[in-house]
Amino acid sequence: MKIGVSSYSFHPLLKKGEMQIEEVFDWVAQKGGEHVELATFTIGPGMQDMMSYRLADDPEVLNRLTTASANSGVLLSGLCISASFLGSAEERQAQIDRAKSYVELCAHLGVGFLRFDVVPWPLRLENYAQFEREFPSIVAVCREIAEHGETHGVMTSIEDHGFFMNGSERVRRLIHAVDHPFFRMTLDVGNFLCVDEDALIGTQACLPHAAFVHLKDFHIRKHAPGEGWLETYHGRHILGSIFGHGDMDTHKVIELMLRSGYDGFVSLEFEGLESSLVGCEMGLANIRRMVDEVSEEIARG
Repeated sequence: MKIGVSSYSFHPLLKKGEMQIEEVFDWVAQKGGEHVELATFTIGPGMQDMMSYRLADDPEVLNRLTTASANSGVLLSGLCISASFLGSAEERQAQIDRAKSYVELCAHLGVGFLRFDVVPWPLRLENYAQFEREFPSIVAVCREIAEHGETHGVMTSIEDHGFFMNGSERVRRLIHAVDHPFFRMTLDVGNFLCVDEDALIGTQACLPHAAFVHLKDFHIRKHAPGEGWLETYHGRHILGSIFGHGDMDTHKVIELMLRSGYDGFVSLEFEGLESSLVGCEMGLANIRRMVDEVSEEIARG
C-alpha cells in the first residue's frame, strides 16, 4: 500500500499562491509520503472553468508538474477531473472527448489512474426519476471511456462524490452496468456522508470495487454550529477534520481496508478549518499509526 496526499488537501494554499505545486511534492517527500494524486482544478484555472480545462493544453504547468515529481522523487499517482455527461449531445461529446484526452495524458505521463465525475458535484437529485432518466446515457459514456482506458492501459473510475452519483448502491449499480475491467471506483471513505449513508457501511460495501482510496474524516452534527458546514442531502451538517479527530470511526475504516486485502494507492484528503500543512502532517501521522496498530491486531488474530 502506498500512502500519499491529494493536491486537493493544499487547495487553499495553492489558490492563494502561498504554495506552488513544486512545494507540494517537496513537502510530501519531506513527510515520507509516497505519492501525490492531482486534482486538476488545484493547478488549473480553478473551479469556474474546471469543466473545460485540459492540462495537456497547458505545457508550462504540465512541465512544472512532471519536473516537480522527478525532482522530489514522489510519484504522480493519478489524475482527478471534473466532468458532466448531462446536457445536449454536443456538450456530452465535448466532455467525452475531454475525458479521453486525459486518458491519453495519463498514458503519456505513466500515470495509471484517472478519476472523472459524471455530473456536476453540487447537483442534487430532484427525484429518483431524474436519476433513472440519466442513468443509461451515463453508463454508455463510462463504458466508452473505460474502453479507451483499456487501450492505453489506464484504469478509469468514478468516485462517490457530490449528491447525484453517490451512495454505495448507486455507485455499485453503475460499476455493474458498465461491466468493464477498466472501470472501477475511487473509494472516498467520507463522501458517503454527503448523502447520509453510514461511512463504514458504504466503505465496506464498496471496497471490493476500489481501484484507489481517499481517506478523510468529518465532524458530524444535526444542526450547523456556524458557517462553513456542508449541508447533507437530508439536512445534517458535516465539516472536514484532521484524519482521526472527527466523528468517523477512522480506526475501523483502516481495519476494513486492511482486512479487505486492498493494497493500492491511498490518498489523504484534508478539507478542515485547520491549516493545510498542520492537517496533512497530523493526518498522515494518524494514518500510519492506525495502519501499524491494525496490522498488529490482525497479525495477533
